[in-house]
Amino acid sequence: MRRYSLAPVVLLFGTGFAQAPDVVIRSSVREVLLDVVVRDAHGHLITNLKPGEVTVYEDGVRQDVRSFRLVAGSEVRAEDAKQAAEVQAAPPSPAAPKPPRPPVNPLRTVNVVCLILNDLNPETRAFAFESARKFVNEELRPNTFIGVFSLDASGLRPVYPFSNNRERLLKAVELAAVNQLPSINLGSAAMLNGLSMQATGNVAPPGGGTQNADGSGAGDPLGTRGDMGFKVNAALREIDALKGLVRQLSPLPFQKTVLLFSTGLTRPPDQLEYWDSLVHQATKAGVTFYALDVWGLGICQDGPSDGCLAPQSASAASVAMLHYTASLSQQQGPASIAQTTAAASSPTAAHGPPLVSSAAQMMELAHQDDYLKFAVSSANPQEALRELAERTGGFIIANTNNTDRLLSQVMEEVDTHYEIAYPPASEREDGHFRKIEVKLARPGLHVETRSGYFAVPDTGVGPVTPEEMAGLKALDTQPRPHAFDFLSRAYRFRDTDGKAQYAIAFEMPISNLTATPEEAGNKHRLHASLLALVKNAQGQIVDRVSKDVPSEVSDDRLAAVQVELMTYQHAVSLAPGHYTVEAAVVDHEGNRASTSVVQIDNREQRGVGLSDLALVRRLENVDHPSDASDPFQFTGKRVLPFVTSDLFAGAIPSVYFTVYPEPGNPAKPELRVQLLKSGRVLARRKLALPPPDQSGGIPMWVEETKQPGSYELRVTAVQGSSSTDRSLTYTVAGK
Repeated sequence: MRRYSLAPVVLLFGTGFAQAPDVVIRSSVREVLLDVVVRDAHGHLITNLKPGEVTVYEDGVRQDVRSFRLVAGSEVRAEDAKQAAEVQAAPPSPAAPKPPRPPVNPLRTVNVVCLILNDLNPETRAFAFESARKFVNEELRPNTFIGVFSLDASGLRPVYPFSNNRERLLKAVELAAVNQLPSINLGSAAMLNGLSMQATGNVAPPGGGTQNADGSGAGDPLGTRGDMGFKVNAALREIDALKGLVRQLSPLPFQKTVLLFSTGLTRPPDQLEYWDSLVHQATKAGVTFYALDVWGLGICQDGPSDGCLAPQSASAASVAMLHYTASLSQQQGPASIAQTTAAASSPTAAHGPPLVSSAAQMMELAHQDDYLKFAVSSANPQEALRELAERTGGFIIANTNNTDRLLSQVMEEVDTHYEIAYPPASEREDGHFRKIEVKLARPGLHVETRSGYFAVPDTGVGPVTPEEMAGLKALDTQPRPHAFDFLSRAYRFRDTDGKAQYAIAFEMPISNLTATPEEAGNKHRLHASLLALVKNAQGQIVDRVSKDVPSEVSDDRLAAVQVELMTYQHAVSLAPGHYTVEAAVVDHEGNRASTSVVQIDNREQRGVGLSDLALVRRLENVDHPSDASDPFQFTGKRVLPFVTSDLFAGAIPSVYFTVYPEPGNPAKPELRVQLLKSGRVLARRKLALPPPDQSGGIPMWVEETKQPGSYELRVTAVQGSSSTDRSLTYTVAGK
């Protein structure tokens, strides 16, 4: 039975992406299960590869592929539904909490979906929101992460970062659908539709004003060209925003999909190379566009339903410009030209108005071809959506209000992949990154798969989380990062069954973390994750310790929180030998990390046992029975230690440790304590010990002087002829 970790999460804040490290995979049968997606030069899926056409390399070494098969998206969907039903049907057990649902596949390609709501208006907003809501609600997969965006002429605006949280994504979709800015194209169309051209027999130039069919009238040539230029610039900004999105998605080793809910796109007639460059960049980066025309079959009085007539608003501007271009053509007959020439030579021309009108008419005639090109290129904004989708390997959903099946088909295509299984040639599980390359014998094809994985064994503490992966990446970086200071230490406690229990402890000032203000105000975000890999003398990982600490702090408490220390301790059990603890702390808000190394010389000890001595920072009450796996807990209390040995002025030092009487030794254990200051003995104590608690240990608490200076505490546990010594040096700062 395979065991594996969760896939990484890719986040987006603002307009920048942060790429998470690749997945960690380990299997009890020593097998890597890898997802591979193959596309041609036009972004279309390739589903007819043969096993002999595929070769897998790991760190440059060819691997022995044991199985190769095509997995249809429908199969993935069925497996997801089956696992969800099993989890839901399993009866809850208070004694054994329900384990989290794992992903279907250890190295499944993560699906990154950019859901973009583009140029919505009051007529299309409800339909777009309902379609987007259905997509999130029905098509979200365990390995799918959706980011919600809004796109209009002002650019691409992130609404919510990539997430797998269905509830939050639904709220984000609603927010994006409601807070859309008016579309520039549709605003112009509404203005044009407001002119009663049919009733008056006049033709309106697209920029405003009127002009009679015979060519007379003031006209508004600057408005006409200005309106057209305005729309061209708006279209270029939207194209530029999509190109920027493609650039940011390009380096991600995931399935990258853009789902565009749009009223339509415009291809500027003189910028077709720029449009083509968007398509070329998308196919090269492995980004597939799918589009949904949010006009559907139109908006009916009784709500959306098949059978309504499609609205004309989307192409009204183009229709108006075609009418206007036709009117200019009518003006180019002999009568019109003669009329214009006569007006220009008339004695009254010097007075101004007729000359201005004639000059404007001549200028408009000169731009007739420009108007015609723009009118034709923008006549069908749906066609631009179709072209973008089909040229990048996707498809368009249009001319229908029943989108459920087609949205499902989008994810079926996204989920279709090849599954490759191989046993890794290297058995070294040291936490380092293993680079994967998949090569194809068939030319002209593009491979999308994981770039590699971190080799971490199954240590029995659950799947490796995305936050732990950030720590693994820091530990795999050379030179290792050190962006801020933190302390780590290993405290030795009890010996049981030939193994010693150690507590791996972290300590760091919270002021080292980046505090990011929330957009809503009155709060700051802080997010740290801790990771320690315990390696034996051969460099193999034998255990790992981790903790993720995200938090939100109100503005009025931020200063007080930042002067505190963040601490964490977790126990591991180690056989005799030499170990290295490689630790990393990641500041996720600041995108920074630091690392450290601690050595453990774990020698076998017999006789009376005595733990390491720990300076106490604080003692907390716990409302549950003491956890024997946590050596810092005893009789309803929990010790938070100082990892540092340099105490601040005024601190009252106290020391915590545990004595473990030797089983079978009839002598009563006793304790001998010495306190030295600058090498001179200040005090000696000798005391008998009480019986051990249920865990077999005797927890002890010693308070010392708070006077400034350098101190050493020496403790000896004695039981008959058996004795064990421990010592601790520390300083108390002066005021």
